Amino acid sequence: MDRWITDSESEEDWWAFVFIDCLDEYYDEESAAPMESDSDPNSPSIGKTIQECHQLLLKLREDTESEIIPDFFIIMDERSAQDDTALLVCVERDDGGENGVLDMPTLRASFECSAQQLMLYSIGHCGIEEDGITVAEGEDDVHRG
Repeated sequence: MDRWITDSESEEDWWAFVFIDCLDEYYDEESAAPMESDSDPNSPSIGKTIQECHQLLLKLREDTESEIIPDFFIIMDERSAQDDTALLVCVERDDGGENGVLDMPTLRASFECSAQQLMLYSIGHCGIEEDGITVAEGEDDVHRG
């Protein structure tokens, strides 16, 4: 987790990220290096699908009133520990975001660009689909900024 925080420059003032390992806590401050401990091996998101992770984030925000944006998130998985990449998820909704989920496109990105890319997706500066096309035309399946 420390490596992602440092490499992604997520500590910049433009957007705050938080590692969520507990569904009972209130999250209102960003995670910062050095982290007090590694990820909880009993994290509620382990073994969950992208859709299930999204539902966990929605429930967390509703139950604890945490200041999170559940429609834009990053999944750190086993591959993240091996190659310093993360899975970016952008939830697309119909009717301007007020209603049902239309799609949940994902993109594997390097630690270095993942935080900034997710922020850019959230403000509509660029789209995850566009970057997915670029990645498909490249050498591997990773967006590198």
